[in-house]
Amino acid sequence: MFRIESLLSARLFLAPQLAGQRIYFVSNLSGRMSLYAMDYGGSVPEPLLPPNLAMQNPDLVDGSSFHVFPSLGKILVMLDNDGDENYQPMWIPLEGGFPEPAFGGALAAYRTHLGLVTPDEKNAYMVSESREGETSLSFRANLHTGELVKLVESQWSAVPAAASCDHRRVVIDESYTMGDSTLSLWEEGQRGLRLLHGVPLEQRQPGQVVPPSGINSIEFTPDERGLL
Repeated sequence: MFRIESLLSARLFLAPQLAGQRIYFVSNLSGRMSLYAMDYGGSVPEPLLPPNLAMQNPDLVDGSSFHVFPSLGKILVMLDNDGDENYQPMWIPLEGGFPEPAFGGALAAYRTHLGLVTPDEKNAYMVSESREGETSLSFRANLHTGELVKLVESQWSAVPAAASCDHRRVVIDESYTMGDSTLSLWEEGQRGLRLLHGVPLEQRQPGQVVPPSGINSIEFTPDERGLL
């Protein structure tokens, strides 16, 4: 008969990302969650963060816990302060090291989640929750210059769900409850958002029933004239 301790002591290997010939992942090999890397063909896992820092379980985090950017020679890691869950974007080198605030620490007053990352590794999209009010802000972050462009500020969860290749158009998924959301288009140089689908909460009439759309994944079509 197996002892249950053997099951409870099993190590976790979570959120793997392949970059070149290296695999990056979150694990509790040291007894706490941290970021590791190993060779694609197999090697000893190498810790990438100082031993006094711990990451949250990726399954419990909205968005991504980290993303590897080989072209920049960096990894963007979402870290909090001793488990307070106020996640901040931090840079570390590919080989690991001490985290440094990304974007000049401009998001220090927010609880930030890393969302959409574009394949060209030029931009990332983030949602930052205010610690002082019931609002969240969505940003387009230029990973090369550190510039942050505010897309929308919402009382609800407004998540950048898809972006055009030139990053001048972004689909915003504003969610009210499970499956109930609206889709709007942010266009660079234009004021406000253009509604694409759904009925915004503030425009609903008393007693109006709006069937949930259940939309949870969006992409631009190849010609960028529609959404899938």
